[in-house]
Amino acid sequence: MNKSYPNLLFSVAVTAVMNALDMVYHLATGWAVHLNYVAIKFTVIFLTVWMITQFIGIGKEEGIVAGISGPLMFYVYYVFAGATLNREIFRIDEQFWFFFLHAALMLIAYFAAFNFAKSKQHWVRTASFVVTASFFAIALDALYLMIKMRLQGLDEETAAKLMTFGLILVPALSYAIGVIAGIVFEKLSKKHYTDALAAAIISSASIGISAKDFIHAMFAFVFVIAVYYIVHTYKKGIAVKFHGKE
Repeated sequence: MNKSYPNLLFSVAVTAVMNALDMVYHLATGWAVHLNYVAIKFTVIFLTVWMITQFIGIGKEEGIVAGISGPLMFYVYYVFAGATLNREIFRIDEQFWFFFLHAALMLIAYFAAFNFAKSKQHWVRTASFVVTASFFAIALDALYLMIKMRLQGLDEETAAKLMTFGLILVPALSYAIGVIAGIVFEKLSKKHYTDALAAAIISSASIGISAKDFIHAMFAFVFVIAVYYIVHTYKKGIAVKFHGKE
C-alpha cells in the first residue's frame, strides 16, 4: 500500500480527535467554540501532523514532536491574528496556558491513533480504538451542527451562543456507547465488520430518537461508517509500513 494514503488518513484522524477533545473541554468549561475557530485549528494541526507523518514518519518521537509543534503553530497564529469573536462577550482560548492544554490533548489524540495500530497489548488497542473512533465521530458531528447553523443563516456570534455542551452531550454519549457496543457485538458474533454496522445503527438510532431529527441520524450513521473505514485503513497501512512491506 502506498504510504501517502494511510499517512493522510492517520493525520486526519489525529487532527479530528484532537479537535473533538478540545471542543468538548471548551464547551464543558464555558469557552466559545465556533466554525471559524474549528476550521483554523483543524487546518493548522492537520498540516503539522501530515508533514511530520509524510516526511519524517510515524512513531513515538514523531508523536511528541507533533504534540508540541502543532499547538505551538496554532498559538503563534492566534498571537498575530485578530479575534474571531467579541472578547467582551465570549471567552476565547488565546491565553498562553492553552498551549499546554492543546499539547496534552494532541498527545492523547496522536498516541490513541498510534497505539490502535501498533500496540501489542489487546486492551491498549481496544481502549485506543474507542477513544479514536468515538471522538473522531464527535468531531464530525460537531462540524455538522456548526455547518447546519451557518446554512440556516445564523451569524458567528449567535451560532457560538447556541453551540453548548448540552448540544453535543447526547451525540457524544451515543457515539461512545455505539463504538463500545460494536466491539461487544463483534466478539459475540465473531464476524468481522459487524462492529461498524452495529456502532452505526446504535449511534444513529440514539441520536435520532433523542434529537427527533431523522437527517441528523442519517448523517450520524454515515459518520460512523466513514470513521471505521478511515481508522482501519490507516491501521493496515501503518502495519504494512512497520513490517517493511511497502
